[in-house]
Amino acid sequence: MSSALADRPVVGMPEGKASPQQRWRALISPPRISALDVARGLAILGMIGAHVGNIPEFSPGDPLSYLSVVHGNSALLFAVLAGVSIALMTGRTRRPELGELPRLRLALLGRGATIFVIGLALEMLGTGVAVILTFYGVMYIAAMPVLRMRVSRLLLLALPIALVGPILVTVVEVLSLGGYGSGALLVLTGIYRFTAWAPLMLVGMALGRLPLERRLVAAIVAGAGAALAVLGTGAGLLFAALLGVLAPGAMTGSSSWEEGTASGSSGDGSSWTAMEEGSWDGEVATVPGEEIDLTGLVCYPPYPGDPTVYCEPPDYADSWLEEESSWSEDPGGEGWASYPQYLIDMDPGVMLFDSVASLSPHSGSTVEIFRSGGLALCLIGILLLLARPLRWVLLPLSALGAMPLTAYSVHVLALFAMVGPGGWIASNLVWALMSLALILVCLAWTALLGRGPLERLTAWAARRTAPPLTDQTSASDASGKGRETEQLNS
Repeated sequence: MSSALADRPVVGMPEGKASPQQRWRALISPPRISALDVARGLAILGMIGAHVGNIPEFSPGDPLSYLSVVHGNSALLFAVLAGVSIALMTGRTRRPELGELPRLRLALLGRGATIFVIGLALEMLGTGVAVILTFYGVMYIAAMPVLRMRVSRLLLLALPIALVGPILVTVVEVLSLGGYGSGALLVLTGIYRFTAWAPLMLVGMALGRLPLERRLVAAIVAGAGAALAVLGTGAGLLFAALLGVLAPGAMTGSSSWEEGTASGSSGDGSSWTAMEEGSWDGEVATVPGEEIDLTGLVCYPPYPGDPTVYCEPPDYADSWLEEESSWSEDPGGEGWASYPQYLIDMDPGVMLFDSVASLSPHSGSTVEIFRSGGLALCLIGILLLLARPLRWVLLPLSALGAMPLTAYSVHVLALFAMVGPGGWIASNLVWALMSLALILVCLAWTALLGRGPLERLTAWAARRTAPPLTDQTSASDASGKGRETEQLNS
């Protein structure tokens, strides 16, 4: 998920002898596109906020609630930027030649596998952060077949995946009564979904093939992104209003869950999910804890990353076990005999509606793809217009965005050091201090050492897995690589 300085030093500047000012100047000067570093830096800050911030639910009258834009949108911004990075690594505006493909694909494989392993290591810390790196590594490998596609074909492939992909996955999920399995959870039904990331990565690859240094291109990207964001948001609100008219209350169950999960990484721990003794009717209600009398109920500690606490009558677990036992003894309680009822219980209508029109973060819906993708394109377009004249002002964000894999990993490690396994923080002060500390560390590291340590690792892995250049590929590389000394690391 990272871009670093070049896999090799900037031309004419021995990496070991460059001064801090020279390193900073190389970071924000052509041919490097500093706007992309700034965008990655903002995405990192957004992810930190999603993990440790205390952001209230969105309300037009509450300025602080506007920060809720970090939920979901930060991750999908990285999906677009990943596509841009892949395009830059595989020829920039020049499509790779057929002879280059084996080397480029193996390089992507090495990067993706390394990122995947780093993600696994961070997951094993038990911080409760939905670590993005394992899925990110898989997506780098998934991009291997489309490296030679033209811009038009990349966009034509992205459109049907965005429109139909979420529906198809939901249909299969419903028919399989949940689509359980670690593989499905990783790429199809989990918090990060292939059907949401793939179209945005393809759009990013198409974007990376364009001459991004041209102001007209940047303006068109910003305008198109704004239009897509408005279209996606408007469609989601329209569908939600339509469902409310046709089936009032139909989304009560799912929306409460989505709101809980969306705010789980940023809540203040004041919301409780509880059931008053004697009133359990199978529905989960979310209300402020101070309004609930928990006397006599059994309450369980929250899961990592989820500020809600679950309470139940003392005998509820026993009754559930007895009921489960009776199911196992009854041949008609499992398999095809009970399938129709379980299928109805899945509430397929609401699930299919959500797959198209949900505005909830990480829903993976068609509407979210268009809205978040539009916001990402709009932001990148604006930064392409502003980053060059404001390059010194934006240097801190450029330094952060030049080593996002390192920065992301460090913030997870910092969270682990502060609260330990299973611990959690919901504090905007922590968000601000952690962000400031990371920016300062990245500035200093860039000035003194250049590329980030994990960016160096992924570059090394790419070189080790890719075959050496042949005479043909060397000649073909020479035609385009004079302009690509700032190629992006995975």
